[in-house]
Amino acid sequence: VFLLYVTKSCNLIICSFENSSPLRGLEIHFYLPDVQQLEYIKDCYTAEELCVEAAKKCSISPLCHNLFALYDESTGLWYSPNHEFKITDKTSIKLHYRMRFYFTNWHGTTEGESPVWRHCISKLRGGLSPQKVPEGTPLLDAASLEYLFAQGQHDFQKGLAPLRSPQSEGEQHEIENECLGMAVLAITHYAMRMGLSLPTASNEISYKRFIPESLNRNIKQRNFLTRIRINNVFKKFLSEFNRRTVTDSNITSYDLKIKYLATLEGLTNGLGSELLEPVSLTVSQEGDLSNGGYHGRHPEEVLVTGTTGISWRKKPATNVMMTKEKGKLKKNKLDGKQKNDRKKDAGDDWEVFCDFHEITHIVTKEAAVTIYRQDNKRMELQLASRAEALSFVALVDGYFRLTVDAHHYLCKEVAPASVVHNINNGCHGPICTEYAIHKLRQEGNEEGTYILRWSCTDYQYIIITCASFHIYLPSLFPICFTFYNMSFQLLRCCPPQPRGRPDTIFQAERDAVDRVIKGIQFYVHLEENWYLFWCEEHLGLGTRTNIYSGTLRVKSEEDEDAGDSSVQKVKVVLKVLGSGHRDISLAFFETASMMRQVSHKHIVLLYGVCVHIMVEEFVQPGPLDLFMRRQQNPLGTPWKFQVAKQLASALSYLEDKKLVHGFVCAKNILLARDGLDMDEGGPFIKLSDPGIPITVLTREECVHRIPWIAPECVKNVNYLSVAADKWGFGTTLWEICYDGEVPLKDKKLTEKERFYAAECQLATPDCTELAELMTHCMNYDPKKRPFFRAIVRDIDMLVEQNPSIEPVPTPEVDPTVFEKRFLKKIRELGEGHFGKVELCRYDPRGDKTGEMVAVKSLKPENREEQSNNLWSEIGILKELYHENIVKYKGICQEEGGRAIKLIMEYLPAGSLKEFLPRHRSKTSLNTLLSYAVQICQGMDYLGSRNYIHRDLAARNVLVENERTVKIGDFGLTKSIKDSDGYYTVKDDHDSPVFWYAPECLMHCKFYLASDVWSFGVTMYELITYCDSAQSPMNLFLNMIGRTHGQMTVIRLVRVLAEGKRLPRPEGCPEPVYELMRKCWEHTPERRITFKQLIEGLSRMLQQ
Repeated sequence: VFLLYVTKSCNLIICSFENSSPLRGLEIHFYLPDVQQLEYIKDCYTAEELCVEAAKKCSISPLCHNLFALYDESTGLWYSPNHEFKITDKTSIKLHYRMRFYFTNWHGTTEGESPVWRHCISKLRGGLSPQKVPEGTPLLDAASLEYLFAQGQHDFQKGLAPLRSPQSEGEQHEIENECLGMAVLAITHYAMRMGLSLPTASNEISYKRFIPESLNRNIKQRNFLTRIRINNVFKKFLSEFNRRTVTDSNITSYDLKIKYLATLEGLTNGLGSELLEPVSLTVSQEGDLSNGGYHGRHPEEVLVTGTTGISWRKKPATNVMMTKEKGKLKKNKLDGKQKNDRKKDAGDDWEVFCDFHEITHIVTKEAAVTIYRQDNKRMELQLASRAEALSFVALVDGYFRLTVDAHHYLCKEVAPASVVHNINNGCHGPICTEYAIHKLRQEGNEEGTYILRWSCTDYQYIIITCASFHIYLPSLFPICFTFYNMSFQLLRCCPPQPRGRPDTIFQAERDAVDRVIKGIQFYVHLEENWYLFWCEEHLGLGTRTNIYSGTLRVKSEEDEDAGDSSVQKVKVVLKVLGSGHRDISLAFFETASMMRQVSHKHIVLLYGVCVHIMVEEFVQPGPLDLFMRRQQNPLGTPWKFQVAKQLASALSYLEDKKLVHGFVCAKNILLARDGLDMDEGGPFIKLSDPGIPITVLTREECVHRIPWIAPECVKNVNYLSVAADKWGFGTTLWEICYDGEVPLKDKKLTEKERFYAAECQLATPDCTELAELMTHCMNYDPKKRPFFRAIVRDIDMLVEQNPSIEPVPTPEVDPTVFEKRFLKKIRELGEGHFGKVELCRYDPRGDKTGEMVAVKSLKPENREEQSNNLWSEIGILKELYHENIVKYKGICQEEGGRAIKLIMEYLPAGSLKEFLPRHRSKTSLNTLLSYAVQICQGMDYLGSRNYIHRDLAARNVLVENERTVKIGDFGLTKSIKDSDGYYTVKDDHDSPVFWYAPECLMHCKFYLASDVWSFGVTMYELITYCDSAQSPMNLFLNMIGRTHGQMTVIRLVRVLAEGKRLPRPEGCPEPVYELMRKCWEHTPERRITFKQLIEGLSRMLQQ
């Protein structure tokens, strides 16, 4: 380990708080009573540099330094890290050093909430240990905790952390008592710190110094006897607390601070969150008006918190104080259940826009801010000033680095200089030696490999950790070292990687389901009612494949007697593996499996695989390179930028899913719309499949792909990674800049090899904006290539800075309204008692550029009877937004509104009931537990919105990819206020009765706990991999005997009342089955909750 000393001199004066001279220069004030303010009288500093000096002053470590920022109380604004303060004789600025980035339950003491930790090496290794290990390391160091305690006291007393609003007179008294309890903790801590005697502290210190000023004023207005009584009761309680609790239980100063801050979270309203009121707010999909865009008709609020991300709502009416009628309520009327309802109701009207990991980038223009999400949805805010806009962006950007990726910035306008420096120099932030060694081992521990990292304890030191050596040296250069007769070189740096986790923060329950689940293989086939007819046209040759056009004929089930007229014909592309290459059929299926896992509008749709034929959608005008070469006039820069951005968006989607394409090039990009006419809205591309993976290609075939194939893959095809796609993207940018020209087309194979061996670069295009991006992508060190999230951000930034390359805006339409004529059916996805779900493409342009959607509609014979139920499902889905609940997209009305279709997102892998039997051998118990946690999280959210699902089962849980599942089918969902709703069973086949709790069967009443029972049955399905022989229906029928109709329910109720339950599945761990049994308690009140299930399942995942 080598230490590099870095320093910068500062012109500062340390002043005492008693300094009463006029404010001169720039002052930074602290909340710690013993820390004097900093005063700067000249020079130029960034906010980040000043924060570092402030952190040193308060002994806050580099690990916790990025939780803090500078705040101007006079304007109510925070300064972004890169804000420059130019201090002169006329400068007069007073700032406060504050913890800005806050995560509720960081202390882990709040029941029902998941704790927040820093990632530690044990989590990164993913190792199993018989002993219980901490989930991470604590969020705060001792100095940060001390500062937060002082800041919390200040905010509590000055009213900067407002108390929660009382809902009754009883709760008003309860809040006052809690405030006095806070004073007890604060006085006890003060006495300990000052060395005062605890028994006499109540006589020497007044409680009025430690309660909110508003409460103090309120108490002063009361009569003399009441004030005397409050004072005497407080002194008695303080004395008892110090004698019995503190002394007898060995309570420390640390314990008092934790208790104080934990209590402050529940006592105040939105501690640590930031609320802003934009001038206007629009939530839209690619520039189209969405439900959320009110455009100033109603004032809105935006809320940002560390644990939930970004939310918004219409600003509620001014909260009026309790009326006299409310004041007549009895004291202490609120019991525990009502308190929980109060907390739940307080958050009901917030609409979640996104969590931080869903954000791709942020664009600012004057006082306007646009936040882009991975699924192309965006939030546009118009704020009151540029300063307020930058303050808001810095908040979101800071939380992103803390929770997602410490070495990425979402917006250049607020990017900290240190982060930019680290990215440019391949340097890690402050990480521990243990992680650095772990990283070197991952890189193979090759001699000369090293890591640059900032010290965790000292702001002046950069540390170099080398494989096999731990040596401290005073400087970095020269690159060759000799130390104690040992000579070695620094050959290869290991820079930070996208979403690297050593210095990020996570919430336990959220992280438990974010693990990468490996080993799941998708095998796809054509549906049974699809018929394939060959066409004569041979389109060309691929690598070891022949490519044909064909017609896919789909028999419609809407009219069985219609004959050939009911057959839908779809033009497709057929990629046929050559008969002499059947030995690589597994690699061929791997490509199909990768394509089957994705659903993105800029990626070609795979219909399926039939024997050795891959069937994909037919896209015209076709390959991008051929189209560009055919153009007589050069294509404009805006056109090329749109193509580059769409390609980067598709590759960013794959990168987030940890999928590798493997052969990014212009001929594998298909143009679905040329966009040459002004009214077409620009070009629209789709990334095709990569063909045969390079892992089975010969050396000659790999060299032939130079310069699209990454240099490291020519050396060893096993180095194929997302980094290889970045190189291919760079080469494709070159093709786009040169209008489809083939790079190195005149070079022989040996010359191509020498091109890579000499680390040559392609000629720089005239399009300077894309040329720089191309150069960064084609870095011979794969670790130094930018990740696609940064590429998308930079392309958008270039467009913003150069209005001439901005595409022509498209007219605004409501994306939640779908027209029937533009819905093109592809295939059936499923069928229920009353309706069916189809996969469709919504294609208003008629050029196959529309998105894939799932369309739910009622069968003709059930439309009149079930129409209200479908409308109810639509109303519910519109209100829900959660990563584990299927997303609502809109509706389609026909026949004058008498028939309706529900439009939802399409999840390509189907339901768990279909998915698990196919992938049983490759799905581990950890994978199943991860799915169970996600289902619980979705159900817990549903309950928090006052809904019960009533039909939770594996058939209604959809698989997005190998890591993510989502709850679907809300046809039976009801508001919890609707206590009379029930479901009539019309058919025993797959009937919900076998998933229903006893109270549902006996009384037709459903509670939140009823869904918990259903989850237990669903979890049973998961553990048995949805084996039909072990289905809950079959097992229960074996218990009660074969019956029909209502007798089935009667016998089932009797069996459940006798205490009989589904048996423990073979191979199911006892703790897992024990959780199921807790779901099946006969009385709803005794059942485990979804929050408790999340905690229990997350612990099992850790172990």
